[in-house]
Amino acid sequence: MSEANPSEESTTPPGTSPGRRLARNLALYTLARLVLVAILTAVIVAGARLVSVEVPLIVAVLFAIVIAMPLSLTLFKGLRAQVNSDIAAVDERRRQDKAQLRARLRGDTGPAGARESGSAGSRDSEPGDSDPDESGPAERPKGETGPQETGGSGGTA
Repeated sequence: MSEANPSEESTTPPGTSPGRRLARNLALYTLARLVLVAILTAVIVAGARLVSVEVPLIVAVLFAIVIAMPLSLTLFKGLRAQVNSDIAAVDERRRQDKAQLRARLRGDTGPAGARESGSAGSRDSEPGDSDPDESGPAERPKGETGPQETGGSGGTA
C-alpha cells in the first residue's frame, strides 16, 4: 500500500501535500453540501409560495438538510471519494511518521540499520524490560522489607 501513495502523489501537482489536498477537497465538499442545502431551501420556500402556503424559513432549512443528506452522497460521489482517499493518504503518512519516531526512540536508524543492529536492538530492549525487576531488589537495603513482605509472618527484627 505504501507504494501506491507515492504514485498517487506523483499524479497531483508537485507542490501539494496530502494534507493540503485533504483540506482543499474537504472544504469543497462542505461548500458543495452547503450550497445544495441553500438551493433546496430556496426550492422549498418558492414551492410553498406557489401553492400559497407560508413555510417558516427554519422549517424549510431543516427539510433541506434532511433532503440534502442522501442527495449529497449521490451528487458529490466523486468529491467524497477524493476526500476519503486523501484521508487514507494522510492517515498512512501519520502511521509511517509514528513508526519512524518509535524506531528512532528505540535507537533504530531505519530498515538497513535495524537489520545490522538487530541483536543490539534486542539487547537494548532486554535491559529496559528487565531493569525494573533487577534494580528493585538490588536497590533495597537488606534490613528493609518490600511491600510484598510486610504482610508476612510479622518476623523478628
